[in-house]
Amino acid sequence: MDPIEGEWAPSGGSQRGPEPPAGPIPAFPFRREVENPIDLLPLGAVEKPVLPSLSILLPALNEELGLAEVLKRIPQATLHQRGLAYSIYLLVQSGRGKGAAFREFVPKIQEDFALFMDPDGTYPPEAIPDLVGLLGSDSPVVLGSRFLGKIDEGAMTSTNYLGNRLLSWFASFLFATPISDVCSGMWAFVSERLKSLGLTADGFDLEADIFAECALRKIPIVQVPIEYHQRLGEPKLHLKEGFRIALVLLKKRLRASTAVPRDESTPEATSAGPAGS
Repeated sequence: MDPIEGEWAPSGGSQRGPEPPAGPIPAFPFRREVENPIDLLPLGAVEKPVLPSLSILLPALNEELGLAEVLKRIPQATLHQRGLAYSIYLLVQSGRGKGAAFREFVPKIQEDFALFMDPDGTYPPEAIPDLVGLLGSDSPVVLGSRFLGKIDEGAMTSTNYLGNRLLSWFASFLFATPISDVCSGMWAFVSERLKSLGLTADGFDLEADIFAECALRKIPIVQVPIEYHQRLGEPKLHLKEGFRIALVLLKKRLRASTAVPRDESTPEATSAGPAGS
């Protein structure tokens, strides 16, 4: 009996299959000429290399107002246009301070570059691409200098201005390395060079500690002019912190020994054009 139209044929039914194709059966494996062959890449080469990566480190302590503003102003489009894949890390300060939080996180950095910035609204996130863009084998550390750039009216008291100037002069004298803004809260690094520093700071002496380590190891620092704005929130630094930073610089210099590994490539800090120019 013929199968009902629209139903499957009974299993095992004998039905006539399709006619075999005419002509000789092609040999195996099948071969086909390629009109435009693709050139093979050398072993290990890739057409689109992995993008260089950046970690943005924001140490925070009671800085909710500034942190929100800083996150909003990070120039994501510019970073992407310059081919940088970036991650943002909020470093929650422990009882020992921002220096300890920074030191504890540094060994965990996996990105190629690292940028450290106080998220209190005083430092310009818009300058991040320019600082990072200067990093390289000959310029492993870049500093955003407030005193080479522009300080907004009311952003720094006359006492703080004088104190910062004196500390920068003192640091330049102690380590024989000119520095315009030793207490700047905006630094960029080649990550591997950052990890090589023997940092010991626990609190607000972090920036002075970074400078001292670079100076002792003869690691060049490029200084870039940046703008400095009024702080969003209550100030945390007091006069006593300035004396503590000076003491830390002096102790670091006196304890330095010839056993400290040095990079003799460039012994002095250098200056670059203003960020964003």
